[in-house]
Amino acid sequence: MMGKFALIGRLGTSDPGVQLAQDQYARIGHIDFMRNGDRQDVSLKAFLKGLRQLKLTPTERAMDLLIIACMTYAEDTRINREKYGQDSWTRIIELYIPVSDPAFWQTQTELLGRIFRFLSGDIWTLHFRARAADQPRISPIGRLQRYQMPYQTDTVCLFSGGMDSFIGAIDLLRDRVRPLLVGHSKSSDVTPFQQTAFDAINNQYPHRKLARIYSFIRIPKKIFFEDGDHTERGRSFLFLSLGMITASSLGAQTRLVVPENGMISLNIPLTPLRIGSHSTRTTHPHYLEMMRELSQNMGIGVAIVNPYQFKTKGEMLQECANMQLVEQTNTMSCSHPSGRYFRQGNGHCGYCVPCIIRQSAYLAAGAQDCSIYRTPITGGPLQVSKADGTDVLAFKYLIAKVQQNPDYIKAAIRSTGPLGTNIDPYIDVYSRALREVDRFISQIQLT
Repeated sequence: MMGKFALIGRLGTSDPGVQLAQDQYARIGHIDFMRNGDRQDVSLKAFLKGLRQLKLTPTERAMDLLIIACMTYAEDTRINREKYGQDSWTRIIELYIPVSDPAFWQTQTELLGRIFRFLSGDIWTLHFRARAADQPRISPIGRLQRYQMPYQTDTVCLFSGGMDSFIGAIDLLRDRVRPLLVGHSKSSDVTPFQQTAFDAINNQYPHRKLARIYSFIRIPKKIFFEDGDHTERGRSFLFLSLGMITASSLGAQTRLVVPENGMISLNIPLTPLRIGSHSTRTTHPHYLEMMRELSQNMGIGVAIVNPYQFKTKGEMLQECANMQLVEQTNTMSCSHPSGRYFRQGNGHCGYCVPCIIRQSAYLAAGAQDCSIYRTPITGGPLQVSKADGTDVLAFKYLIAKVQQNPDYIKAAIRSTGPLGTNIDPYIDVYSRALREVDRFISQIQLT
């Protein structure tokens, strides 16, 4: 079934939503916030609790962004592309969003549409309306002792539980910055790794007394479809929005650090067939630039930066202020960490693109990797027809293509999105990163 899909947000107990003509849409669904008080609602409690405990009070316009991000994330994950996409990929999506300032957000529909289109490849239409009268505010009010000051910093660092964000937090401490860490989890697969990484930093630097806002945002599974979609191209907007909202509550001029190596940031499709789900744009420079524009338009004073845009993952590790701590801490980089299917605990699969880049980085930096990989891909020949050989083959294809035609990488980088007039720094960092990967996978045989 193809056609338009509508998602109507309802905020508060008296919000009736909006009435739409059923014959104009393939499906119409509802998503509730602070309405039922149970698992039928989007779970905002962990994030709001974290803000309240640190006595941070974002503006209601910033909290509007939270509702927008959750609805975008919900629609993105609950419409199966293969079943409902116009071309088994592109979906036509409309959102009806309750906000505190509909007049302002109506001026941002074009920008938000470009952001979502760039991230997900879908066609989005956004409709904003005023919140119901019984829900004038979402932003929490701190309930700690009056003498306790809000958390003092001008820097928020996204903290996923992965190696890049772990290094980002460590390097900020080296620079005498006490960041506020913001993490996001959709399930229990990565939550323990975030906690392990956070504990490792606080144990190593106890005098800094870092705080972390843990954001478990759960979208009810049965919004309106019988199954979901696993590409999750829009999840980055939710994660960055959580960071922006938090940073906006810290003061007039704050920064949001998004630590990501240059190879993953560009995320060039490794083969011509990987334009879709394999080519996510979660920290692409053009996407971050659009998010900076949104931050400026909102008037929240948050500067979004990726200090590792022109570093390979191996260079990040080698130049880290405390490489030994990274070696000793089990961070999570894997695309599909759940080991339930293999009757194992959560961990690294060993053969996905992020796992290959991670192992290449450790080799390039001459560091010891404490991670356990379910499939040690250097242990013997891999079959290209199976999952553990697919991404190695894709990397080998790209490396061979670049060796045959050095200009190919320039065209491939251009194809990922706008990068300005001078892309030489992007070509340089990706070329260095590709050499790191080549050094690692050159020892792997394929059959």
